Formats: sequence, C-alpha cells, structure tokens
Amino acid sequence: MRRHDDESFASERDAAPADDHVTSFVFNAHQSLNLAAQRERLPIRQYRDQILYCLEHYQTLVLVGETGSGKSTQVPQ
Repeated sequence: MRRHDDESFASERDAAPADDHVTSFVFNAHQSLNLAAQRERLPIRQYRDQILYCLEHYQTLVLVGETGSGKSTQVPQ
C-alpha cells in the first residue's frame, strides 16, 4: 500500500514554483469609461430596484450572483 506522503510524490511537489508571487490578468473591457459609467454596466445594476425593495421589506436577504457582478462592491453602497 502506498502512502501519499512518500517520495513518489516528490517530483510533483518539487516541480511547483518556489516563489509565492503569482500574477493574474484581469480584463476590463470598459476601462476607458469613467468609474460611474463602469458601475452602470455591472450586471447587478439591472436589479437595483428589486434589491432595494427587498432590503427595505425583509429582515434577511441572500444575494447570489456571478463573480464580478458587483454584489460586494455595489450593494453596500
């Protein structure tokens, strides 16, 4: 029986990059627009009135949406 911490996994472990610096690319097709115009184009914007209604009338609200839709940046504002 093989154990997961034996030397058979050493090559996978050693092949990983040694530094913790990871770069990522974020594409913003609307970067030429001012910040207010960019906010208007977020997917969450079209639900603004419904979200405000629910916040006013219900004690608890669970909001679900795609990453980058504006849930955590626009709803609190």
